[in-house]
Amino acid sequence: MLLTIRLIHIFSAGVLVGSVIFNYFLLRPALRLIPPAHAVVIAQRVGTLFTYTGWSALVLLFLSGLTRLYLTGDLGILISRELFIHGHGRSLALMILSWLTAVVSSSIMTFTLRPRLMSKLLVGSNPTLADVEKRRTTQMESSVWLDRLQLLNVITSISAMIAGASIMYGGLF
Repeated sequence: MLLTIRLIHIFSAGVLVGSVIFNYFLLRPALRLIPPAHAVVIAQRVGTLFTYTGWSALVLLFLSGLTRLYLTGDLGILISRELFIHGHGRSLALMILSWLTAVVSSSIMTFTLRPRLMSKLLVGSNPTLADVEKRRTTQMESSVWLDRLQLLNVITSISAMIAGASIMYGGLF
């Protein structure tokens, strides 16, 4: 059972890290090379897939991480000083902090920035030039914040993966 949970945890971490690396270093630059109308359509389709994949990986990481701690009898370490005293505890704390950061940034991207980027002006509403300009400005600002949060997810997910791998050897620091 513990081996199965460990494999699920490692697989979920790999999917999350692979997704954020692919999204930030390959997809994002490629979308800037094609016309904006085409980029929006591709971003909508791929963005939906990445949203489901990312959230699934985050949920699986949470559940498998807690289950692993429970099965090994280390669940109590989360509420004790031991979390910060030993190297493996500090590495675990870094993984938890990275997971929390990923959840917060993914929530902002999913529930705030993505709707702003996907918003459309209705032709029937007779939008003015000011409405179009306001939407464009909002989308550009949202795109900048999306890039920043994606980079944050790259950094935190790689940090968490390194910290997790280091626990076998006593932790990072």
